[in-house]
Amino acid sequence: MDTLKVYVDNWPAKDNFLSIITICIALLALGVSLYSVYLTRKSFIISHRPYVWAVNCRSYGPDMKTLIPVPSMVLFSVKNSPAKIITLQVRVSLNKVLLESDMQHNLFRFPDDTLEWAFAFSKEDYKNIMDKSKNNMAALTREIDIDYTSLDAGKIYHYRLQQSFNTIENQWKDISATAD
Repeated sequence: MDTLKVYVDNWPAKDNFLSIITICIALLALGVSLYSVYLTRKSFIISHRPYVWAVNCRSYGPDMKTLIPVPSMVLFSVKNSPAKIITLQVRVSLNKVLLESDMQHNLFRFPDDTLEWAFAFSKEDYKNIMDKSKNNMAALTREIDIDYTSLDAGKIYHYRLQQSFNTIENQWKDISATAD
């Protein structure tokens, strides 16, 4: 059997302008896709990192309705994902002279809305702090520094809380708080 051969002699003229437009649209789509990946990654990191902070401690009084301050204790909270507390340092100073300091290392904490962990100086140490500052409690300050990371040991985050003692409320008041 004979084969049939067809020759096309009048191909349409190639338009370079349309090719350039198609290539530009493809490059623009690639750029938008890469930017979207960058934003998604950034959002994922922010939404999956741990958040750790400190708050003043209060407990319920005998009537179970009144909150009573517990200035000798500070509570810590973890939210969003588990955290490795690299260092936790609590310092109490009077007129910038260090009275008490305590540092803890390598604590592992998991987020739980009903659970916080606490730090407190011993009753004896806290009594010594109050006795030394009896005449000038307004100059009493507490600094809390926390360096922490996620369990995969990624970026190290820092939280710092500075407080002064309020004698009227018998509780610590925040001066400044910084976090990253």
